[in-house]
Amino acid sequence: MKIKNYYVKDMYEAMIRIREELGNEAVIISKRQVTQKGIFGFLKPKMIEVTAAVEVKEVNEAEKMMSSKKTEQEALFRNEINEIKEVVKQLIETNHSSVNRIVEHNEDIYDIFRDMDLSKKIIEDFESYCKHNNIKKNDFNKIVLYEFLMNRFNNKLNIKMPDSKVLVLIGPTGVGKTTTIAKIASRESLVNHKNVGLITIDTYRIGAVEQLKIYANILDIPVEVVSSVDDLPIAINILRECDLILVDTSGSSYKNVNQLNELKYFLDQIKEKEVSLVISMTSKNTDFIQILKSYQHAEFDNIILTKFDETLSYGNVLNAFYLTDKPISYISMGQVVPDDLEYATRDVLFKYIWGEIKS
Repeated sequence: MKIKNYYVKDMYEAMIRIREELGNEAVIISKRQVTQKGIFGFLKPKMIEVTAAVEVKEVNEAEKMMSSKKTEQEALFRNEINEIKEVVKQLIETNHSSVNRIVEHNEDIYDIFRDMDLSKKIIEDFESYCKHNNIKKNDFNKIVLYEFLMNRFNNKLNIKMPDSKVLVLIGPTGVGKTTTIAKIASRESLVNHKNVGLITIDTYRIGAVEQLKIYANILDIPVEVVSSVDDLPIAINILRECDLILVDTSGSSYKNVNQLNELKYFLDQIKEKEVSLVISMTSKNTDFIQILKSYQHAEFDNIILTKFDETLSYGNVLNAFYLTDKPISYISMGQVVPDDLEYATRDVLFKYIWGEIKS
């Protein structure tokens, strides 16, 4: 048996070289990643060390020439073969152990869950899914995760665009409500040719009213400023001829019960409306969960996810449709009005999630 090591960049190169030098009968008995040689080898891309073996058959001519020593050589050859087989067996056992450790390290699904900052509910659902499909924990890998995500996206993800005449945006401070309103107003006015009106009751944040007025002037659409709850129905009546009325609200901390109650009081003055809860993708898992729970009091109808451009973790997409039955409507990923706004679709959201996992 002939054994030879190859140092290659990938398995395709290994297969070519093995077939050229050892023939089609050769088999791969081990492979492992190794650091390149040299002082700065650790800075270079790792190579793959592949060990291949092929059994060498005796040719007739050699047998005739060595007939007098045939019996002796066969005994020696068999001893060598047995020794080589034992070495190969040890190599294979060592390699399997090594490969398993590498796979466990690189494909640890729970590391991926942690990096994505997923809620405990999703992790438990993944385990239940694997148990239902007879997938053992040792077999958890990205292929299983992909199939799980596709299944849940198809069966659980709820997407719906608002269709009410009055759309109110609520959410914590700093999530991008005013910018999102400007994006929606621009798209509906310039692209869909609707008559759009704006209302702001965000009179607490410095510059909020001025910011919305600037957008309104650029788009040449009306804007009403509401400073008290009694003024809200009046403002809506003034804009009654509009096809769409967008209402900007003050940012409310999910920890501040008084602010949330005040917000609910304002919202109750609007009889027919849809309420969009705006949440930043940069929110931590624990905060994201609490925001959803706290704002349930405001009876929101859908979710707008913002700041996709400010994070590398998109786990909140999953958290959103696992922790509430409310649909996702828009996603926002920048400051450019109106370009950095997209309708939420299953394909777009899945690309964000799967792109993060693949990286």
